[in-house]
This record gives sequence, C-alpha cells and structure tokens, in this order.
Amino acid sequence: MKNQRIERMINPFIRIAGVQALLWGALGLVISTVLSGLLDYHYHGLLHFGPASNPAWWCYLAEHLIVWLVPATLFYLGGRIFSHSRIRMVDVYGTVLFAQLPLLGMNLIYLLPPMQSVARIDPTMPLAEILAIPDFYLAMLLSLLGLPFILFSIVWMFQSVKVSCNLKKSPLWIVAVVGIIGGDVLCRFLIALLY
Repeated sequence: MKNQRIERMINPFIRIAGVQALLWGALGLVISTVLSGLLDYHYHGLLHFGPASNPAWWCYLAEHLIVWLVPATLFYLGGRIFSHSRIRMVDVYGTVLFAQLPLLGMNLIYLLPPMQSVARIDPTMPLAEILAIPDFYLAMLLSLLGLPFILFSIVWMFQSVKVSCNLKKSPLWIVAVVGIIGGDVLCRFLIALLY
C-alpha cells in the first residue's frame, strides 16, 4: 500500500491523464499566472524564474503558455517519431501541463517577505551592498526550498512523456532530454522576445 502511494506520487499519470490532467493543469496555469502577475514573478524559461522588465498581464500569460506548449510540442513530436503506439495529443499536452503543477510551489515561496525584498534589488548595485541587505541570506536559503518543486516537475514531465507517448529505454530518454533541456533553451529564447 505504501509503495503504491509513493508510485502514484512519482507518477500521477497512472491514474490521471487526458482531459482530466488538462483541466487540472489549466487551473494551475491560471493560478500561477495570476500569482506571477501579482508578485511580478516571471518565468524566463521552463526552469528559470525571476524579475523581468515587462509587467504587462499578457506577458505573464504568454510566458506560462510558452513554458507549457514548447515542451509539450517537443514531447508530442518525439512520441510521434519514436513510439509505435497511437498517441493522443490531449494526453501529451494534458499530462505536461499537469506536470507543471509543482511549480506553483515556486510562486508560494516568492510570496514570503524576504523573497519580495530581494526581488527589488537593483542588479547594478555593487555586490557588497547586495550582500549587506538584511534578508539576502534568508532569501537565498528560501530559494533553495524551491529546488524540490523544480525537481518534482522534471520527474513528472519525464513520467508524462513515458506514459502519454508509451516510450521506453533510449527513445524515452532522448525525447525527455530534448523536451526538457531543449524546451528550456527554446522557451528562454521565445520569452526573451517578450521584453
């Protein structure tokens, strides 16, 4: 019983996929977009977050859509190339969006006051002044708490491509690495065009 819970936590797509995953993921996307707008917290790429120069509401929405659609499209195309199974687009796009739900944890950490005070740092300030900010070290510690959320999201994205595209062994790793790392690079490039 305990092993089943751990397995479902590592791979939620044993029980959820398709439209259900898409709807839960869409709810997460809306919440994350609203929080990002309220906190001035930008997604610079699939795995990169922080301040940016465009505070327009559409910029936050565009960032979130890019971070979802780019890796999902790469997974879908990779699945079509490598899988012998029939792949449903709704399964791939739904599970990838659901896999990004742990990133909401990053938004919640950013709500904390030390993170807010560090977010207002002028990047042109001398390093000594930045290090002298009272909440700086606490904010750095808090930012480390975001790592498990990022790691969980990566694990879930790996599981999403495994389940939705029915891939195994080297094809699974090729599609997952291209979708996650290549997706991050492509997302950073596309999002940079928004600023």
